[in-house]
Amino acid sequence: MAPRKTTTRERLISAAAELFRRQGYAQTGVNQIIQGANATSGSFYHFFPAKEDLLLAVVDHVAEVFETEVFAPASERTDDPIEEISAILDLYRLNLDHRGLTFGSPMASLSAEVSENHPQVRARLAQVFAAWSGRIEELLRRAGPRLPPHIDYTALAQLIVCAMEGAVLCTRLNHSLAPFEATASQLTSYLDLLDNRTELQLAISRPAPEAQDSSQSADWRSW
Repeated sequence: MAPRKTTTRERLISAAAELFRRQGYAQTGVNQIIQGANATSGSFYHFFPAKEDLLLAVVDHVAEVFETEVFAPASERTDDPIEEISAILDLYRLNLDHRGLTFGSPMASLSAEVSENHPQVRARLAQVFAAWSGRIEELLRRAGPRLPPHIDYTALAQLIVCAMEGAVLCTRLNHSLAPFEATASQLTSYLDLLDNRTELQLAISRPAPEAQDSSQSADWRSW
């Protein structure tokens, strides 16, 4: 089958996402977006009456890319919830490398740039981050008894998402994947530590096997 032809609206969103990623929302003009999308001003304002409307569409676009290229493939890799979280981190890292150290960064950078003056966009960004945290929290809850009792699943999920996005900003700042790789490694190690700690506690709580008869133990023929 021939690849689907992109629409003018999709081209405008893709061009805007790339420009916002490279130079920020405020520094990107409407004419730049129109030129980058090979569109006309009439088509731009037909789809997006205001620049902020396009910004909202970009946020939804990035969230959709994250769903189709990170969350969905991670769920297909494994049925183990802890391993799925590790897969999410791994796939995020692969997309960072594939997209030139900038994939995902609009979410965190736009949050810092537009949150004060664009409350509608801020609310939408908050919904996206809450959805990501919710996906991680669901996986942690599925892990169930493998994790220590009384663990705060919500807080741990938020920690993972905040660490991911903070690592993306450091990766972009340093033009190196090392900050993200270090963060992902530490998060994975921490989850493994929680898992192993629970296994250790279960082992300690198991009753000890009955001792063998001392006379048999002393007899070499019973060895």
